[in-house]
Amino acid sequence: MKIFVSCIAYDEGRSGISDYIASVVRVMVEEHQVDLLIYKSDIAIFPVKHPNLRFIAVAEYLKKPLYSMFWHLFVAPFCYRLKSYDLVFLPAGNRRLFVRYPSRTVVTFHDLSQFHVSAKYDKLRMAYIKHIIPHYLKKAPHIYAISENTKNDIIRFYHIPPNRIKVNYNGYDRSKLQVRISEIELRTRIGVEKPYLLYISRLEHPGKNHLNLIKAYELLPAAIRETHDLILAGSPWSGSEKIYEYASQSVDKERIHFSGFVPNDILAALYKYARLYVFPSLYEGFGIPLLEAMASGVPVVCANRSSLPEIGGNAVLSFDPEYPADIATKIERVLLDRDLYQSLVDRGLQRASEFSWEKHTHTILNTFTEGN
Repeated sequence: MKIFVSCIAYDEGRSGISDYIASVVRVMVEEHQVDLLIYKSDIAIFPVKHPNLRFIAVAEYLKKPLYSMFWHLFVAPFCYRLKSYDLVFLPAGNRRLFVRYPSRTVVTFHDLSQFHVSAKYDKLRMAYIKHIIPHYLKKAPHIYAISENTKNDIIRFYHIPPNRIKVNYNGYDRSKLQVRISEIELRTRIGVEKPYLLYISRLEHPGKNHLNLIKAYELLPAAIRETHDLILAGSPWSGSEKIYEYASQSVDKERIHFSGFVPNDILAALYKYARLYVFPSLYEGFGIPLLEAMASGVPVVCANRSSLPEIGGNAVLSFDPEYPADIATKIERVLLDRDLYQSLVDRGLQRASEFSWEKHTHTILNTFTEGN
């Protein structure tokens, strides 16, 4: 097939959606020609290189959010011969859509966290999400949600009929989890000597809920805090200054580490050598780090809301993310109960094996051949 993919929501490779786009394109190009609509500056950093991949460069000035939103919506559909493609794929339907679509268009929709996390975006962006996105999403020929939770949110907030939305679970990149450095080398590079609890997420407040995780860490028994550090990995985002400020004033500030954006050569080791993965986010459309942690043989405790219980199944222990005491209780329980710890590891490995980017991408590719 000849496929057109919009990469306008690539976020310079530093977000969950950017990982999503690269993961799906990586599978597509193995058997199909892919034309990728992408900003000029993102071409060099896009991780997929293949003879079947061609870049369609977009001017840099269109990176400005307002320009990007409306250019992609009203101009892009008329700039390219979209009807000449066997498949037009919009991988970030919650951010970038078209005013009109060829009949063979598939849209992936990730989440509506803005309706669940107050003050996530400013009024202008919320107006775009509340009014413009639903109007043009309803016109899309084929809509995939990445979880039942996201599908239910689309139905609830956008009033799109359930039969127009299908669930297509994300996968995770197994190759990204191949550990190439020793635990000693990892500790030297990140400056952490003790066993550690891990959370990988952009530093966004309040949505990613770092403050409640730090508060929960402070509530752990001294014996655990003295033997386990807390690593918060991810790039600074909206509200990150509040997270840094709170951590700097914590009595445990020497045990709390901010590693910044984690490149892949560190990421796999960071997962592998963690004692526990904690996922306190207030809202996730899917939560790929949950799969990555489980696939790395690390037990997971996570928030009991949004898609996380759906994706984790019986392989996670959940808590109320609004209550640091509950987070602390679940962390302590897993660390002290050896049988529970090993059970979560074993069930996590099995659960993670049920998800793959190949399965996800082939669902998209087969949208029309299966008569969906």
